[in-house]
Amino acid sequence: MRRIRALRDRLRLWQAASRSAFLGGTIILVLVIITATVSLYSPYSPEAMDFMAPLSGPTGAHLLGTDNFGRDILTRVLYGYQISLAVALGSVGFGLAVGVALGLLAGYYGGLIDNIIMRPMDVLMAFPAIVLVVALTGFVGREISVMVLAVAVVYVPIFARVMRGSTLEVVNELYVEGARARGASHLRLMLRHILPNAIAPVLIQASILMGIAILLESALSFIGLGTQPPDPSLGLMLSEGRSFMQQAPWMVVAPGLAISIAVLGFNLLGNGLQDLLNPARKGGR
Repeated sequence: MRRIRALRDRLRLWQAASRSAFLGGTIILVLVIITATVSLYSPYSPEAMDFMAPLSGPTGAHLLGTDNFGRDILTRVLYGYQISLAVALGSVGFGLAVGVALGLLAGYYGGLIDNIIMRPMDVLMAFPAIVLVVALTGFVGREISVMVLAVAVVYVPIFARVMRGSTLEVVNELYVEGARARGASHLRLMLRHILPNAIAPVLIQASILMGIAILLESALSFIGLGTQPPDPSLGLMLSEGRSFMQQAPWMVVAPGLAISIAVLGFNLLGNGLQDLLNPARKGGR
């Protein structure tokens, strides 16, 4: 009976995790599709101004209203998503590639190599993320590529730290020792036996960090260090709408909800993956 109850509890947890991961993945997939194809169906340009309808509320012509220049807010939100998702995917992709490689090397070899790799990572992690990103964009530039690089620099030590810890757990497993005893090279051990079994926590972290990347991009644009007018950005739209919150609350409600939906999607996906890929966590509940 005890085993049946335990199996039933695990099945419930798996179903809940699957629903969370499915819902989060669906939200992200829908956002990617509608933002990638917005130019095909949107009747407006994100910079097009309707001088006859500034600060117009939601109508059939403008579903989310217009801003103080008469620009369609829905169109600008969707184009703003393009920038946010580009920064999120680019920064996480770059940080993942570099961080996983460094963490894998540090965890596998240990000793001097571990110290050489991880001590600079510790220095980077000592700085608050937003401070480091603001400093890099302030000194280097405000292009999207600079924002991607700045956020990636923040993410590299996080991925390296997670990958190192996961590698240390896997490197002494019996199947790794068996492969080593059969004469497998270091590269084969790392890529064939350790990496596939140690990558799960990193993928979970990557999903969550994508949501944080959207928040960082929005924060940079909000304070004037990110996307510059007239290009659409969710953070920039929030900044521009502050002066019109009483006259036109939709100017801040729309981009604010857009940011929340994207971050919620990535968090749901990350939480679902954590339960699906981490049996120890599920069993400990």
